[in-house]
Amino acid sequence: MSEISLEYDNPFWLFSTKLYRLDEVEAACIYLQDHQNIMVNQLLFSCWLATQNMSYAEDWAQQVEPVLGWHNQYVVPLRKQRRQLKPMATAQPHLQKLQSHLLQAELLSEQHEQALLYLLYSLRKGLVTAEDREQALKTNLSFVVKDTTLSLTSQQQLAKIAEKVIDEERAHQLVTEL
Repeated sequence: MSEISLEYDNPFWLFSTKLYRLDEVEAACIYLQDHQNIMVNQLLFSCWLATQNMSYAEDWAQQVEPVLGWHNQYVVPLRKQRRQLKPMATAQPHLQKLQSHLLQAELLSEQHEQALLYLLYSLRKGLVTAEDREQALKTNLSFVVKDTTLSLTSQQQLAKIAEKVIDEERAHQLVTEL
């Protein structure tokens, strides 16, 4: 039996790092993460999948469980530690170095998470071909925000991200329909 290897510098990673650097996207992602408990990597993956005319299938929730396990066991604790250390690090150079290392570990764990998501894409686990990019994005974002009531500010932040994938006017309408 052959082993499955993860691709870390995959097309999704390249897309997400480019998207994240665009005006307003980073702030929108952090806002949605902090105020709506939205998993940023899954949000970015949803956008990337839409560019591939792919959407989540009915069994996506089962397929993504190991990725969510990684996220909760590694990404979230590293982020929490880094953020808790931040106020102390402003006064202590040694702690600034530790905070920097925690940030690097957090980024590496997020890249691993993205590699796991890309593996699901490569294996076509829990994914189907969509009619078009807009329908794919709507299906994907519906999964990401399920069980969440988006505030008006959260809708605006989500639309800022969606408009990088589809037409700006359609992005705002799509987000209000979620």
